[in-house]
Amino acid sequence: MTGIFGGSVTETALQDLGEALHDEPWYGHERLGTDGHRLGLRHHGDRDPGGHLTYEAGARAAVVHGAITNREALGLTTDELFESFLDSPTELLSRLDGPFVIAGVDADADRVVVATDRLGARPCYYHADEGLAFTSSLGALLTRVDDPTLDEGAVADMLLMGYVWGEKTLVEEVTALPPATVLDYSEGTLSTERYWSPSFDALPDDGYLPGLVEQYRSIIDDAAGTMDGSVGLWLSGGLDSRTMAAELDRHASGFDDLAAYTYDANPRGGGNPELAGEVAAHLDVDLDTVELTPDLFLDRLGEAVDLTDGMLRWSSFINLLSTYSLPDDHADVLLEGAGQGELMGHHLRRYHFTGTDSPIESMYWSEAMVDRDTVATLLATDAEPLQSFVDTAEASDASHKGTILDAHFANYYSRMTFASNAIPRSQAGTRVPFADREFLEYVARLPLKHRMRTVPLTRGTIPYGVTRTKLALTRALDSDLAAIRYERTGVAPKRPFPVHVAGFLTTTAAARLGRRTTYGGRSVPDMWYRNQPAVREFFDDLLDSACERSVFDGEAIRRLRREHLADEANHMITSLAAITTLELWLQRNVD
Repeated sequence: MTGIFGGSVTETALQDLGEALHDEPWYGHERLGTDGHRLGLRHHGDRDPGGHLTYEAGARAAVVHGAITNREALGLTTDELFESFLDSPTELLSRLDGPFVIAGVDADADRVVVATDRLGARPCYYHADEGLAFTSSLGALLTRVDDPTLDEGAVADMLLMGYVWGEKTLVEEVTALPPATVLDYSEGTLSTERYWSPSFDALPDDGYLPGLVEQYRSIIDDAAGTMDGSVGLWLSGGLDSRTMAAELDRHASGFDDLAAYTYDANPRGGGNPELAGEVAAHLDVDLDTVELTPDLFLDRLGEAVDLTDGMLRWSSFINLLSTYSLPDDHADVLLEGAGQGELMGHHLRRYHFTGTDSPIESMYWSEAMVDRDTVATLLATDAEPLQSFVDTAEASDASHKGTILDAHFANYYSRMTFASNAIPRSQAGTRVPFADREFLEYVARLPLKHRMRTVPLTRGTIPYGVTRTKLALTRALDSDLAAIRYERTGVAPKRPFPVHVAGFLTTTAAARLGRRTTYGGRSVPDMWYRNQPAVREFFDDLLDSACERSVFDGEAIRRLRREHLADEANHMITSLAAITTLELWLQRNVD
């Protein structure tokens, strides 16, 4: 995988860290620094020249893994950028926008500095025993850990949410650097500081939507300015991808090519390729439909689990395995709309603020994929399934709303939504346009009325399926795209909001109440598990092995499998996916 690595390490240790990263023949490689203060970078080279920066001057060296989208606006040369970072990191970072990890070393000062962007759009992990070492890959950092200890709290998080919360990783000896955080390792002393957090005081309802349209256009403008060559977008029948496509199309003259890709999923048979075709035709953009087969799934799943560090259940990123089916001449940079809807009120929902009595309860209802009792029965340890939420609430001195939103910004995007970007980033450059200060400070103050509503008396579990915010954004950006049916609701965005709510509830809520896992019916993984012998054997072997691990209750795992096969419940995309993700990562990286 492309990524960053280094620290107060020797040349041999730096080489070990780099060799442990996923590699492709066409990756570019950089090694900088000296005297026990070294940096390494793997990047996409000429395919995405705007996706990295390097600097070296005397005892100092620094790198950016990613893109700083406002560097030109700030008037910073490469030298000025990195010198400012090493001299006054917090002051500089407070001004930078873009998806990046930035690191620098100063051998004369015996110092290493590492920082993440405001959303933590790219991961960074560190280990500070006998010096500091950091990488973009948890597995690569295990080269520095003699006897890794499985973090039981991280396992509990995976079983509850399908991802890991806070600074934990699956290994107790390794820590995740949170979003908007700078790490300073000077003369053997380590400190971390959060350099940015937004206000969560709601803005006035009047004028909010026009302001959001302006903010959205601005972030796509800035991201487009960092991309050369050909640009591609994952396109579906949803609204997030079509609005991003519309804005990218305005910049198409600045790219060698603008292309789109789609797959039949979310849900399978729901009409996404056809709707994506209508959007692409309107924009006059070439569209390729790629296929994810059971054979490709089995062949690439282990690699994808490694790329996502074993901390994201595979059922949440299965569609992105389609990356491996892209044509050989695919775009140099790939984007997707993931995270856009969540930032605009699809997650968190109104109920999570108005229908809960505590931040712990709110986090539980918004993040848990299964109930606490199910997690407790699966664990053979004393780990408390809700401990991450308890710790977050106890550490906060903010209001009920502020605690919930701050936890959301600090965890949901870096550890869940954007964690899967590592898969397409292994094959192409990526961008997350939303890692922008003004935009994030605007959406952090989203008025409550613009958040997703839910059906009364369902404890927030059955949503209306759409928000006025997303419909308004689509209409404002391209009225013709607003005339193309929205897959989720079955009607065009130009239609009134109540019509969309009715469409979503009639096509989706009934299916969910009937325990069907997607808008149109069964999930693809469940169908494969039931009907594809090779898939069934693969997962059964992983589940059998997981039953033998001391952290799990083997009988509880076997019970879930029996219930699933008896069609009494569908555990494949929740608990069984989390367990097999953990087991596969442990086999490939620890055992």
